[in-house]
Amino acid sequence: MNRYMGLVLLAFSGMCAHSWANPPIASYVFPAGTQRGTTVDIRVGGLFLHERCGFELTGKGINASHDLVPARKVWFEGTVLPLPDSQRQEDYPSDMSGNVSVAKDAPLGPRRVRLFTGQGGASGPVFVVGELPEILENEHDGDAIPQTAALPVTANGRIFPRDDVDLWEFTTEPGKTYTAFIHGPAINSPIVPLIDVVDTLGRVVARAMTYPCTETDASVKFIPKDSGPYRIRVTDARSHGGQAFVYRLTITDKPVPDYHLPFKVSAVGRPDALNRSTVHSVPVALSGTCARPEEVTPWSINLKKGVKYSFDLQAKRHGSPLCASVSLTDSAGKEVARAVATETSDPSPLLFSPPVDGIYKLNVADKFRTRFGAPFVYRVAVTDSADLSMAGFRVLVPSDVTTLMRGGNTKLKLTVDRFGGFTGPIDIRANHLPAGVEAKPITVAANQVSIDWPLTAGAEAKTGSTPLHIIATGTVNNVPKSISAVAGGNSMAIPEESDLRLAIAIPTPFKIVSTYVMTSAPRGEFYRRKYSIERNGYDGPIAVRTSDKQARHLQGAQGPVITVAPGQTEFEYPAFLPPWMELGRTCRICVMATAQVRDPVDGQQRTVSFSSTEQNQQMIVVVGPGRLDVSVEKATIPGHGTVKLPVSIARAVGLTGPVAVELLVPDHIKGVSARSLIIAADRSDTVLEIAFAAGAGPFNMPLTVKTTIQSPSGPVVAEAPVQPVTTIP
Repeated sequence: MNRYMGLVLLAFSGMCAHSWANPPIASYVFPAGTQRGTTVDIRVGGLFLHERCGFELTGKGINASHDLVPARKVWFEGTVLPLPDSQRQEDYPSDMSGNVSVAKDAPLGPRRVRLFTGQGGASGPVFVVGELPEILENEHDGDAIPQTAALPVTANGRIFPRDDVDLWEFTTEPGKTYTAFIHGPAINSPIVPLIDVVDTLGRVVARAMTYPCTETDASVKFIPKDSGPYRIRVTDARSHGGQAFVYRLTITDKPVPDYHLPFKVSAVGRPDALNRSTVHSVPVALSGTCARPEEVTPWSINLKKGVKYSFDLQAKRHGSPLCASVSLTDSAGKEVARAVATETSDPSPLLFSPPVDGIYKLNVADKFRTRFGAPFVYRVAVTDSADLSMAGFRVLVPSDVTTLMRGGNTKLKLTVDRFGGFTGPIDIRANHLPAGVEAKPITVAANQVSIDWPLTAGAEAKTGSTPLHIIATGTVNNVPKSISAVAGGNSMAIPEESDLRLAIAIPTPFKIVSTYVMTSAPRGEFYRRKYSIERNGYDGPIAVRTSDKQARHLQGAQGPVITVAPGQTEFEYPAFLPPWMELGRTCRICVMATAQVRDPVDGQQRTVSFSSTEQNQQMIVVVGPGRLDVSVEKATIPGHGTVKLPVSIARAVGLTGPVAVELLVPDHIKGVSARSLIIAADRSDTVLEIAFAAGAGPFNMPLTVKTTIQSPSGPVVAEAPVQPVTTIP
């Protein structure tokens, strides 16, 4: 064994009590789906993915890239975010690229996205296999530019940056019904979608439905009086936005149901009873809707003395907006039992044992009197203790991917969902764990609803992902029953998943250390901060950059990738503070250190990293006025021909030398050019000639006049916006 490997083994052997790592975080996939029978290039965003990460999509009929590699990051800064909003924590996912091919006979519906690195695994985003033709948003900065869509279609877009608005334009026929619906939260996107229909002048002609069509996050229906074009306008209801705010918008002239009565979900072998005028016997599934406040006709049910009955109301779990209140009254009208939903979940099953035989009345309503409507659909599964088929349990894990660090341990939270009167203990075990991983069998006590299950990985555990088979066994109605634990889904798009993964992570031997430092610095130039590194046996090179995870919104601050030489324990990191940063803002920048280490178990090279949002590791600087200033004679100019634009600069005391002047043109604006200039050291003004070709544009955002002067501490920058327009009033 050479000296280097010995040091690495020594470093990794003592990590149990104080190890650290940056497991990957999966933020989004874009587009978030494609039509079956097609191939699509995708961008996957996430944190701590580095130069390569493993990629996996669940389900059949999918052929996807085995690994993702870095792509050019698509970034739009958007509007300046002032205090106090700029104090919010914010992530800055890196873009990775790959492709997905979907077979023509692939099952429709969602696929879970999974990412893997040497430091663990992650999931969360969802990729959907659709049946309609699909289009992709032409992303650009600035104001919205309508994009044409031929119906029927599913459009893949995202609300990025903050305050972004997307417009999808399509042609209509008078008198025909059109429906647009969107999936965002249903596919684990942070967007709160707001959609409406507008004409070409931006006037709203139809607003989003108060209660969306079934299995959608938002929807709108309208019947045009004349042929189009019309536009579907999409934005975030809170004016938020970001790289992860993806959505899938379907626009069609085919019928789309507002709701399903009864639910399409199986009633476990029992037909749904819809008739309130008859007396029902148990077991039964009562399906109805709280369509009108005056509709209070209860259900009549024949119950027997001493029998234990369960009334399980299902609404939210199947996508209904109903926040239910369920009550039971006897033949005299006296209330004998009640259960009420929370804001996020259906009520717990109402349990009741009648003191006498009789016809009892079951009443269902929304607990808020002002909420009602046809979409307020529900089902009440009524069972008794003799109905053995309804009893059982589920065991849920928080995610379909669990990360466990080598030489460390974690506690996997298991949640038990009991139904049909089952209350017994449940034995938990793991089958076929990889070598070096231990998870001792445990028992969930009777009536217990959750438990933390310890998992441990020894020093010999091999880095990588393996299946995680969690088996839960309970005795239901005197018969042993074994099931697999699952990761939960949602009521709209994502089913439960029993195909779980365990990712063994290699720890990071080194870390960045420092003491608390707070200072001030001018905007428009670099601020530098000194750090130290605790190497803990690793002597190789370390790359340092701004971290994917930040303690606050960066407001444009960014830094380069620098290399800390082998053996070096101190370094200085430069971060550029843009010239348009908010004055007086306390900027907090977090850095990330990465390196290639040799895995002492299998000898493979692994990328490891260290990043912390603790304030001792932050670059904390109060932003002050810049030392260079620039102004233009006109902030609005004609967007045609050649425009001569006077430019003036002002240098702070002690800042001397020539100033470079250039025009920055956004990538999507075409046909605009300007020759760069130099303002001599003894001058403070010049004229910038901007040439516009025929058809130049679109001018949906300003151009930028950038000025730069070189100082002993580096470049000093100032900027001024210039807005071209097609006509000047």
